[in-house]
Amino acid sequence: MKPGFYTFSFLLCTSLSLLCPQPTAAADESFSPGQVIRYEGKTRISQKVGDGQAQADSFNCTLLTISEGSSTGTQTVLAVRELVPAGEGGSPVATHDILDPGKGSSPRARETAIELETPHQMIGIYLPLRLGMPPAKPAGKPGYEVLILNQIPVRIEGASSTAGVSGSNLETSSISNAKKATFDFRGSEATLNKWEESYTRDKKQGIISGIRIGYEFSVSINGNNITLSLDCALEAKEITTLAKTPVLGKGLAAFRTASAAFADMKPSTETRPLVEEISKLLDKSPWSALARAARTRLQGFVETFESDDAGKRLAKIIGKPAPDFTLNDLDGKQVNFRKETAGKVTLLSFWGVG
Repeated sequence: MKPGFYTFSFLLCTSLSLLCPQPTAAADESFSPGQVIRYEGKTRISQKVGDGQAQADSFNCTLLTISEGSSTGTQTVLAVRELVPAGEGGSPVATHDILDPGKGSSPRARETAIELETPHQMIGIYLPLRLGMPPAKPAGKPGYEVLILNQIPVRIEGASSTAGVSGSNLETSSISNAKKATFDFRGSEATLNKWEESYTRDKKQGIISGIRIGYEFSVSINGNNITLSLDCALEAKEITTLAKTPVLGKGLAAFRTASAAFADMKPSTETRPLVEEISKLLDKSPWSALARAARTRLQGFVETFESDDAGKRLAKIIGKPAPDFTLNDLDGKQVNFRKETAGKVTLLSFWGVG
């Protein structure tokens, strides 16, 4: 996946996901099975180097959340994020997460498919997946944990507030930093100058109707003083249910079918018709972001597994049983690979002395 609209490549194309764990998505507790919310808004990242003129990338953005229940009583939330460049040039892109709400206010996103890692990381930088207030002041850790570029955790000493809007059912909760905080950015000390995060809740409907995140940090890299800021604002434009939107229901069923085919490593000759069917159903609807997310996955799959020999070899072994062998560990104890790594994600490193 090679989106063509990112100005800040030297900052943003770092493999941050290799340095930091994938973030937990903050979310509201009010999701009910079958509920659909479509948020729309704008997001903007601005960068200034030294005394030079600030440069910015701006996007129109969509966040689509679909809450689903199952016959077993489990619940998931499908969260689709889409970015469309506000100016000329560049290409729209979308990706999706499946969230497990659980009992807390911070459901966890399931594992991201390999072919979606790059668009997932880039979209997260511009459009953080934050659906509700983060947990306040966990025991033994004063303050709040926030995410810079949606990847780097920074704990801030902040102030929180909640205020109602007179004559309405709206209530806004917000947090902001009371003082600057420092953190490591690619081996350099960076300073978080400002963090502001707010959520407007519609108490009558029991949903988050507005989301806003803004921050600014500065860092010196190779003698260049760099200041980068994000301003992202979303507003709920449509609140409905799957039962009331049959077109979305059909598109979602087709999306599930395509997702299962991708997970089974089916070739693009089989998945492309499935993705095209989703596009036919949804491209001219308010739910077109879901169709774009399917096309993003198809493109990522082709680039990851079908465009070069290494990817083709990788495609043949993903999902297959791990090899079974026994070797000595550093203490001389015999360790069986399958037995010791069952159910775990394992990094193998082989080396020898010649």
